[in-house]
Amino acid sequence: MSLNAFLSDDFKAVQSIIESEISPDKVLIKKKSYELFLYGGKKIRPTFTLLVGKLGDKKYTQDILKIAASLELIHMATLVHDDIIDDSDVRRGHITVYYSEGYNQAILTGNYLLSIALKLSSEVNNMELHRVYAQAIQTIVEGELNQFEQQFKADITKEEYFEKTYRKTALLIETSVALGAIASHLQHELKEKLMRYAYHIGMSFQIIDDCLDFIGLESEIGKPKFSDLKNGHYTLPVILLRDKDPSFHEQLHRYSKQLIQVDDIINAVLDSDVIDEALSVSNQHINDAIVAIESIDDEIKHYLIEFAEKLQKRIS
Repeated sequence: MSLNAFLSDDFKAVQSIIESEISPDKVLIKKKSYELFLYGGKKIRPTFTLLVGKLGDKKYTQDILKIAASLELIHMATLVHDDIIDDSDVRRGHITVYYSEGYNQAILTGNYLLSIALKLSSEVNNMELHRVYAQAIQTIVEGELNQFEQQFKADITKEEYFEKTYRKTALLIETSVALGAIASHLQHELKEKLMRYAYHIGMSFQIIDDCLDFIGLESEIGKPKFSDLKNGHYTLPVILLRDKDPSFHEQLHRYSKQLIQVDDIINAVLDSDVIDEALSVSNQHINDAIVAIESIDDEIKHYLIEFAEKLQKRIS
């Protein structure tokens, strides 16, 4: 049975919870929130919460479903706010809330989704879960603020990039696993193994996304190509080339100050081997993720490995 088939009933339940909370009416914010939900997405965060939840006590299933729905709403909220930061006009093949309705409505839509996410999580009676969730949201917001400071920073280090990648993507995936483990009352040792897996999956996922920004199809990545570079978010391929090519280093500094000759930057990256180098880093994270769960004796491990292998094939 495939992963999608295995979780089919759970996803229907999560969808029902979200629809009941943001079903459209005459209020624009609710209408836009519902449209965002309908546009789809990979539903990665709830996938991990649901999978991990199946390793624990089945009597907490309803809590798991609420947390899975809450995490998807948090993710949707961060996308709305990201579109403001990046001045993005398209998301998942549709006009963004920011471009269709303006700054104020986009801010309010993101905040509305966040409020519904917190409302759902508040219905789960588990103080450790709320502590971990609150800490994660704080770190995610700090990461969003940090993105402003690092825009067009030509000397961004690899360490700064990896920290930004963790806060932007890996943290919420890690939190999805942690909350599923906490809500279903898993043992600490098992939770730690699963969180190590989630960290590496999250890092790999974002590095692949950063590579797809250069070589992917817009229909696949859901936004215009090269948007990270044009918005001053220098990702791993750019950093790798900057660190080994002095002329590119100068080009990047010049672009960061004057915002000219972006096509030269793009072509330099595409004509080099740095995409392959970045993907090697991603593959190492995938391998580390699989190693982290190798001692788990449960059919759920099969689905976690299946996800990791599918991630590896995203760009093959």
